[in-house]
Formats: sequence, structure tokens, C-alpha cells
Amino acid sequence: MVQFVNIREFKTHTESVLKRLERSEVILTVRGRPTAALRRISERDLALEEGFTPEEWSKLEKLAKEPGKVYKTGAEFLKALKKL
Repeated sequence: MVQFVNIREFKTHTESVLKRLERSEVILTVRGRPTAALRRISERDLALEEGFTPEEWSKLEKLAKEPGKVYKTGAEFLKALKKL
């Protein structure tokens, strides 16, 4: 289900409009004309958009769940990622 939201409502009630994204896509309108579409995305969606494969993303999720682990450099992180 798609919901249409006037840009003024979006400006005044941004948080409530963004919560609607959990249920449906939101189309922003200006003077009654569709202008932009908002849809919910996840971190996984962003990673795939950046070129990560699903397998690489699964490895990243696994690393992120390591309790108390802190990587001081990008090289250290990449080394741990290659071990998976």
C-alpha cells in the first residue's frame, strides 16, 4: 500500500511519516504532484548497493557480532574478514 504525504505534513511531522515506512512506501507530493518516493531500507540494502555480495555481507555481520572486539585500523579489520 502506498501513502501520499504533502511536503508540509512531512516537514512538520517527519518522525511520524518515517514510522509509516514500516508499513508502506510513502510518496511525497508538492502542490498535489508526486515528487519523491520514500521506502524503507536496511543496512544490508546499503551494503549490497555499495557492491558487497550477500556472502561478504554475511561475513561482515559475523564480525560485527564479536563481543568486545575493536579493530584499530582498517587493515586489521580486513585481515579478520579474510580469515572468515
